[in-house]
Amino acid sequence: MVVIVGGTSGIGLATANYLMEQGYNVLVCGRTKPKQDNIHFQALDVTSNESIKEFFSSLETIDGLIYSVGITMPKQEITAFNPIKFHEIMDVNVTGLLLCLKYSYENLKKNRGRVVVVNSVASRKGSALSGIEYTTSKAALSGVVKQLALDFAKDEVLINSIFPSMTATPMLLESIDSTELQGIKNSIPLQRIAEPLEIAKAIEFLISERNSYMTGAGLDVNGGLFLNG
Repeated sequence: MVVIVGGTSGIGLATANYLMEQGYNVLVCGRTKPKQDNIHFQALDVTSNESIKEFFSSLETIDGLIYSVGITMPKQEITAFNPIKFHEIMDVNVTGLLLCLKYSYENLKKNRGRVVVVNSVASRKGSALSGIEYTTSKAALSGVVKQLALDFAKDEVLINSIFPSMTATPMLLESIDSTELQGIKNSIPLQRIAEPLEIAKAIEFLISERNSYMTGAGLDVNGGLFLNG
């Protein structure tokens, strides 16, 4: 079974649908149930240690874990930095991942499982719209993946990142106007933002048995916005 934490909307939900089409057994979790009857869903609060512990204790087998949770806040001057908001973002974007891995690892180890962390091009080059809090959290995820790739290797558990650029999710499309959206498109060499399905297909490769030798790596799916290498 593949567990998608934060699979109730956007990239996570697109990935859930794509994986199910490919024959995977998928469990989606988050705070809000998706508006789809064919989704296997369980409630999970990634800011609660007890919620995470109880959730993973209830699962018999996990072959893959996808962490697709992320919150942000608008960019502002450093003089307006709010440590409370910063910790809220870090708790969801980073600490939640670490707790999910803490309580799922024995199960992943048993199945030589695979982990995919949905990161962001913001960790590669900064963000045009989100604040330093978000970018810092995404940069932290890169460190988590690299460190845990070394730690997990002995158990043959593979962990990798995916780095999408702006993606046509409801959250993005509802938060910016058409002029801003066109400006984003113009900044991307391919002249368009990604579709969620394009990100989902890359995630599927990383979570699948076809990925037998990649760990601690990151796939850039950004239309040429950032070229790594």
